[in-house]
Amino acid sequence: MDLALFDLRYTGVWVALLVVALGSPVVYATQTLLIKWLRARRARHMFETQGFKCLPRPFFTGNLPEFVAINEKARSEPMPDIVHAVAPRLLPHLYKWSQTYGEHFIYWFGFQPQYIVHDPEVGKEVLVTKSGHFKKPSRRPDTKDLIGMGLPSLNGEKWAQHRRIINPAFFVDKLKAMAPTMGDLTVELMRKWEPHVKEKEAINVAEEFQKLTADIIAHTAFGSSFAEGKVVFHLQHEQQVLISKLRSRIYIPGSQFFPTPENWRRKSIDKRIRKVLGQIIGKRMELGKATRGDSYGNDLLGLMLAANQGVIDGNARGLSMGLDELIDECKTFFFAGHETTATLLTFMFLLLATHPEWQEHLREEVLEVCGNKQIPTADSLNNMKLVNMVIYETLRLYPPAVALLRETDTDMKLGNKFIPAGTAIIVPIIAWHQDERFWGGDAKEFNPERFHEGITKACKVPGGYLPFSLGPRNCIGQVFATIEAKVVLATILQRYRFRMSSQYIHAPTTILTLKPEFGMPIVFDRIV
Repeated sequence: MDLALFDLRYTGVWVALLVVALGSPVVYATQTLLIKWLRARRARHMFETQGFKCLPRPFFTGNLPEFVAINEKARSEPMPDIVHAVAPRLLPHLYKWSQTYGEHFIYWFGFQPQYIVHDPEVGKEVLVTKSGHFKKPSRRPDTKDLIGMGLPSLNGEKWAQHRRIINPAFFVDKLKAMAPTMGDLTVELMRKWEPHVKEKEAINVAEEFQKLTADIIAHTAFGSSFAEGKVVFHLQHEQQVLISKLRSRIYIPGSQFFPTPENWRRKSIDKRIRKVLGQIIGKRMELGKATRGDSYGNDLLGLMLAANQGVIDGNARGLSMGLDELIDECKTFFFAGHETTATLLTFMFLLLATHPEWQEHLREEVLEVCGNKQIPTADSLNNMKLVNMVIYETLRLYPPAVALLRETDTDMKLGNKFIPAGTAIIVPIIAWHQDERFWGGDAKEFNPERFHEGITKACKVPGGYLPFSLGPRNCIGQVFATIEAKVVLATILQRYRFRMSSQYIHAPTTILTLKPEFGMPIVFDRIV
């Protein structure tokens, strides 16, 4: 493919000389704009010569306004019934543009081309075999506060370094030891439910599970500092709402510094979170000094600090992460640690409340394995095969992250196509999870039996099931999330039956992660 027409090297040299000669910020801005335009032009040429359909691209905005309008229209009204075919509601642009332009189409956010992958085999290239060439894209500066430069945002050697340090905190034996804490906090929550249960009042489990998973991550990540850790939960929730709004707008370079009320609040929240987490980490570092490095605590933070200090196996190396990096990883712990499980629990209760026969199957299993009101242990969790199947099926129909995003760092062959550098690659998780080509004719129905022989036998195409991603960048907290979900579900099943409230409105939406737009009201009946 002859791309000499679009070679950017000489253009960059000439414009750089203009900048030096004129010394003007306007010329510098012109240079940046011109290079972006030329890259977009080159990308369009590459795509169109391979048969891709490229959407018309307004100069500055790209297709972002149309993208926002399509998504707003799709979610403007709730779904008429409780059906699980929610992918067209959550990724409506994929379905609309596929009908118009075919499977291989390109749309634009500003000057950046966006390509939605349709084939799980190609997705495996992005996430596994060629993952080193598909980086996490840089986020716009005004949306970085939520997790900062934590593990999900990093690339290359810095990512590998952080992953090595954090891994010991998520060893299975360490996580299993946290099961009793998870169970105790669930029992404590149910005590607060009792007045509502007696009055047959609906309980919004979407909110309740947000609180519970925040409690659990506060205790298991921050130990005795859990009360301070919970402050972070409330602040991060507000950050989510702010960031979700910002992502639907066109970014103006430098706008994060404008003296707007929104920017002031955003910076104020981040400053408060950093202060709280900095104080918690400072106390732990002092504990480590007092014990001469023998103990930083047995919670996630303590395990991470021990690895960071290099004291595991007596191998002293000195600090690998500074305070700001540690704070960002704690922010990631807290956000990812409660959001994923809260979503899983919320939609699992929707499915079990609308399929009471499966609720009874699971209750029988839990009572057989754990007894009447005994809090599940780590060993008992291993014997809950039906619970596992329902968890897998919930994550298939309602994955917490509905899509993954990567970016090419160089021109790259993907499948049988050449993808230009700088292209955003979207892996549409929920679309694959509900595709009849990969799951059969009942792909949009709740059927945990499909996982009777495990995940590999359930899906016709390897790589078609990825609620926690795939490859080296798969979710480090997936075992934590599934242990937590099992403990909470089993503890509740021992004590209650539950059903959907007539007040429920089925309207799944995304605010960074999947959520029920109008809550999840469920009525509980105590088992005598």
